[in-house]
Amino acid sequence: MRSRFSLVLGMTLVLPAAASAQTAAVPDPDQQFEGSHDLREAYFQKRRIDPWHFNLQTAAARLNALQQREQAEQMRPKTATLANALVWQAVGPAPITGGQTPVSFDYPSPVSGRVSAIAIDPVDAAVFVGGAQGGVWRSTDVGASWQPLTDDLGSLAIGSIAISRIDNTPGQATIYIGTGEGNYSCDSYSGVGVFKSTDSGATWSGPFGNAQFNNRSVNGLAVDRADPTHLVAVSGSGISGVACVANPLRPDRGIFYSNDSGETWTLATATSLPANLAGSQLIQDPHTATTWWATMLTQDLGTGAQGGLYKSVDNGVSWTQQMGSATGLPALSTALGRLWIAGADDGASNSVLYVGTSEPASNKPNADGGKIYKSTNSGTGWTELKAARGYCQGQCFYDLPIQVEPGNPLIVYTGGAGAFSLKAGVEQTPSLFMRSNDGGTTFTSHVLSPSTSTALHSDMHAIASWPGHANEIWVGNDGGVWQSTDGGNTWNNKNTSLQVTQFSGCDTDGTTADRFYGGTQDNGTNGYGGDVAWPHLDFGDGGFALIDQVVPNNLVHTYYNQSNNLIGVGYTTGGFATTQGNYSSSFAPTNGIGAGDRVLFYAPLHLDRGAHDSLYFGTQFLYRSDLFFTAPTPAFVKLGAGADLAAAVPPSSTGGELSAIETVANTVPGLPAQTIFTGSDNGRVFRSTDSGLTFQEVDLGALGFYVSDILVDPNDPNVVYQSRSAFTGADPPTTIRKSIDGGTTWSTSSTGLPDVPVNALAPDPTVAGTVWAGTDVGAFVSVDAGATWTPYNPGLPNVAIFDLKVSAPGASLLACTHGRGAFLLAAPSDVIFADGFEN
Repeated sequence: MRSRFSLVLGMTLVLPAAASAQTAAVPDPDQQFEGSHDLREAYFQKRRIDPWHFNLQTAAARLNALQQREQAEQMRPKTATLANALVWQAVGPAPITGGQTPVSFDYPSPVSGRVSAIAIDPVDAAVFVGGAQGGVWRSTDVGASWQPLTDDLGSLAIGSIAISRIDNTPGQATIYIGTGEGNYSCDSYSGVGVFKSTDSGATWSGPFGNAQFNNRSVNGLAVDRADPTHLVAVSGSGISGVACVANPLRPDRGIFYSNDSGETWTLATATSLPANLAGSQLIQDPHTATTWWATMLTQDLGTGAQGGLYKSVDNGVSWTQQMGSATGLPALSTALGRLWIAGADDGASNSVLYVGTSEPASNKPNADGGKIYKSTNSGTGWTELKAARGYCQGQCFYDLPIQVEPGNPLIVYTGGAGAFSLKAGVEQTPSLFMRSNDGGTTFTSHVLSPSTSTALHSDMHAIASWPGHANEIWVGNDGGVWQSTDGGNTWNNKNTSLQVTQFSGCDTDGTTADRFYGGTQDNGTNGYGGDVAWPHLDFGDGGFALIDQVVPNNLVHTYYNQSNNLIGVGYTTGGFATTQGNYSSSFAPTNGIGAGDRVLFYAPLHLDRGAHDSLYFGTQFLYRSDLFFTAPTPAFVKLGAGADLAAAVPPSSTGGELSAIETVANTVPGLPAQTIFTGSDNGRVFRSTDSGLTFQEVDLGALGFYVSDILVDPNDPNVVYQSRSAFTGADPPTTIRKSIDGGTTWSTSSTGLPDVPVNALAPDPTVAGTVWAGTDVGAFVSVDAGATWTPYNPGLPNVAIFDLKVSAPGASLLACTHGRGAFLLAAPSDVIFADGFEN
């Protein structure tokens, strides 16, 4: 039976009386299928673990890897047949249609992916948006269409965008982009510095400030309105590749200034500005050009709480702490968390400033966090706006933007997480987007737009005003971009041709060439049927997503997983006709999986290579459900006599979780596999040769490195590959391991690969012995069974590939990226798929 969930974020989850018997109790829908971002952080921490005590400069490694990749590509044979070389083609989503919003059933909206920065050039009427790992995009037709501008730069993780104009010459705006996403989630990739364009984004130079910002995130960047050669920036952790903590060999975080149009940068120093203090945001004072304000992450650097609000009165050279010293501001404490700063000139003699903090709003039981303080006298005195309490809920570390209407400081906008509710048809506060018309005395929620049949996606990261257009605001969130010309009363969805979706996993149809299925960050699970606009199929944080290769209407995917909360899958036998809320469910403990098992946020799934109806699920144990799609109530059985396949690796005492599963098709058609492989996030690889009755550990050569994928050669089951999502510190790196005896012994097989995480493996669909790898810097191919590797990225942006799948009927390869959507490499009949040259 199917269990329909009424998923209205911020409202009560209702299970109908006829809910499926195997459905366990589920949590509040705010966290049910979207998941908690701290869980997702932990997941990506494990994917990017650096066992070498965080001594690797991983963003530097990514930049070096990109340069190495480009050099290798330039050395490819230059022959006449190169004209027939295959090119990766973008296949969307652009956008996801009918995407999830807090009221998806009534107001589904097109969505794209996480947008972290917005800037507007009024001269060219151009809007620039930055994706979490999607690069910078520009629209010159008010969002009717978008063009990517930075696909080949050293980092597509965008933390900030700033625009400077010397005159009003069309096409001559100076654009600065600070790389490294600053939203403090563990898939917020680090950057390589600042890039600059002097022709409105047509061409770029840089990265500048590499020594200061490499492996960091440039969270805030502003050009001095009085002197366009002078810039100020703040940098944050840039935690993407190294387990969510600062690398001690990285450059110090802090506040920086440039006096030569961003080409060189100097770290600001002052006794009250501690070394290596992470930045959050900054603004130039709206009234006094030589005064600047910066918000710094409050943290204990070993000497007590540091951070908060800082002020400079000498154009960014020196800074003084404001918390507790300026009247009305709270004392400095780590409870302040991440902060945001915004403001406007009062038109007389003062700046009106607003500072948001991550403090818990404990006196409001339904609000988890967020307070705002306001100053009407240029920061001398401050007052808390009690009506704003809880404005960013429990995810203030991730989303807490504030924007003040230029020329009218009484109008202020706030953004936060997913809280939203209705009472008698009226939006309640706090919510994910609010507006005040009276300087913060009162706030109203502005999430829905009934007249345009749309609603904002949750998790707001950027709010920008169109210069000279009163009440025109643009917002960026986990679902993309929206615009309002009336201060948020009415929303216009602008997710048209943006392709910035962050895939977690995907699959192809075994019977049809143009049919794909994929799980995405905060945008659910979606399907492709030949159009770049993918229909939204089910809600949540989509993870692994699989298509039955024999009966393609059988679909299964995960939402998210958390011990003692939600472990299991959603599934359907109705194919793409099954839509959000109509998937059947199989959750612990009633499905046989232990509710208290250790489990990854994106738990691994696998459909047996021979028994297509047998589904495997991994916690620290391996489970299998035979006849999963055809049994009345799918039930999982624990394999291996309950063996912990991710037990702690000394000296650690903490056990891990399974991260990869592979099978070898049984020689007896229809029976589950005899040979099964598992990999774990702490680097353990096990094999069973008796259909899961017992398991033996088979590779100790790369313990500690996250096993991201396992691949058995479809032409020779004795050849097995495994990939490691890690920076290994070796040359060649130990990111791909190979066995030629069915998994008994292993050796490193990574020559030609840069030392960056390898996330996925796939066999070439047409050429035996050819293997593909998806890495943090694109795709690599081996035409000699893994002995050597060569980059192959024509048409593919510089983005991390999280999954690779073969579409055998069409002899094509699907790459699902974490920030630039999906790309397809399809071979015409007269071309060898492996290297793009003619037969």
